[in-house]
Amino acid sequence: MNSEDVFVYLTALVAVGVIFVALLATFLHSAVLAPIVIMGIILAVFLFQAKGNFSHKIESMEKLCFTITFMAIICSFILLYKVM
Repeated sequence: MNSEDVFVYLTALVAVGVIFVALLATFLHSAVLAPIVIMGIILAVFLFQAKGNFSHKIESMEKLCFTITFMAIICSFILLYKVM
């Protein structure tokens, strides 16, 4: 195995750990933590599918996440400052 494959598998294991810990925290504490579980699942799926050219895929996902975050910020400002 080359170092990039090892990095992918270790990162995927971390994502699976995030899913389990966030699930426990969600069930035992509060449902507010549920988005962490969703993000962990998405990260794990993307990482398990990443084979070869990993940095290019991560860069594409980074652009997609930036766009989604930017749209969420715009929507939150619209909802925050809407006329009642």
